[in-house]
Amino acid sequence: MIKSFLKDAIIYTLPTILSRGITIFLLPIYTRIASPEELGALDLFLVFGNIVALTIALEISQGIARYIPELSDVKQRLAYSSTGLYFTLFMYALFFIIAFMFHVELNYFITGKSEYAQYFQLALMHIALHGFFYYFQNQLRFEGNSVGYAIVSVFYAASNLASVFVFGIAYDFGLTAILSSMNVSGLLASLLGLFMLRKSLGFVFKPYLLKQLLIFSIPLVPASMLVFVSLYVDRVMINQMIGLEAVGQYGVAVRLASVASLVMIGFQMAITPLIYKNYNEPETPQSLSLIFRYFVVFAVFFFLTYSLIIEELLVLFTTPDFYLVSNIIPLLVLALFFSNMYVFMPGIGIRKKTYLIVFISLVSAIINIVLNYFLIPIFEILGAALATTIGHFIAFLCFVFFSQKLYFVPHKWLGFLLLFFAASSFVYLYFGYFVEFNYLQTLFVRLILILILIALTFKLKLITALELLNIKNAVMKKVNR
Repeated sequence: MIKSFLKDAIIYTLPTILSRGITIFLLPIYTRIASPEELGALDLFLVFGNIVALTIALEISQGIARYIPELSDVKQRLAYSSTGLYFTLFMYALFFIIAFMFHVELNYFITGKSEYAQYFQLALMHIALHGFFYYFQNQLRFEGNSVGYAIVSVFYAASNLASVFVFGIAYDFGLTAILSSMNVSGLLASLLGLFMLRKSLGFVFKPYLLKQLLIFSIPLVPASMLVFVSLYVDRVMINQMIGLEAVGQYGVAVRLASVASLVMIGFQMAITPLIYKNYNEPETPQSLSLIFRYFVVFAVFFFLTYSLIIEELLVLFTTPDFYLVSNIIPLLVLALFFSNMYVFMPGIGIRKKTYLIVFISLVSAIINIVLNYFLIPIFEILGAALATTIGHFIAFLCFVFFSQKLYFVPHKWLGFLLLFFAASSFVYLYFGYFVEFNYLQTLFVRLILILILIALTFKLKLITALELLNIKNAVMKKVNR
């Protein structure tokens, strides 16, 4: 399992770094061709798009993910995949027709401002096209075609960057440029994904397979909606309590924090199919423990290092309208990690206890809403970041509790806690006491904090020099093939 994980993690991570890296380079363009208020409207459009993605197709991709890895018969795999695709196509087509008819009313409900109705039409096209791209992208991953997944992901990001450069910089179309580039890249990447899956899809639709897929996936829809509330209620409440401009500033902070997904993505994409395929093997719990330990060390170091350089990154990638979000980005990095670390706690999925996911998501959503309601009026967007981080942390603790009961994996929890506490304390101290020092002084402080964390990691035996050497050798061996 470890060898397969390393292979897939490398294949998923390298192109994802490239594709997400390209996406980061969109930020300087976005912040220069659109105002904070326009970016706030864009963020709310994307929030609505995520609601659609979670509900319209009834999470049928999750059903595909559950059954495809276990099937060896090519015809069966094709039948499952094709049935899911035609259902997705029908549901998105129905959504687009109805939503387009009521786009004026929907836009006002979402943004509170009628002048964004024309932009919302473009946003509806993006939502539908992205739904197809998401299906094809996931299908490649579930089939274990990590190279194909990498190709379509990089192509989507590259075509998006090229389009927004042409529409935004060359023709100065503003928010129209951003939405139009999303549509161009979504269409082209979907066609590429369909071409790469041409042998895995056919003119096959089996109602009994659709029923089987939906029996598994429909119970996940309420849970997914609750997860959505935890992830995006902050922006909705910021809009209601502060305004669209604050949503735009918060959205830029989220985009910069999302660089943390580069740390997460290789682990996340590679590990889920491997767990479902190998969970009955006796060595799997120990392998999962090792992978999670490496992830925690890597994630904590990323959190500290990225937090210490975030002010320079804001100057590089944004304009002065967005510099004030530097203190909330570390919190959002933590929120991103906590919201995705459930993949290392597979007990609920393995035992098919999906009702527990609904319970956890409900708890997290309630906490998030309540904390946002009380903290945003006091701390503004910092309050939203605090609420989001606390909500996701509590949800992760719930996943740990239930997963360990259903599928026990030995972990070094005390060491993880001490390392996380140290890194969080360092970030707090830096922003509270050292950030106003001159550049050379802050550079020295940052270096000392990182060295202390390295020493603590080895002291807690969360990683050893020999393990680092083995990881390096394994990575170089895979890369050089």
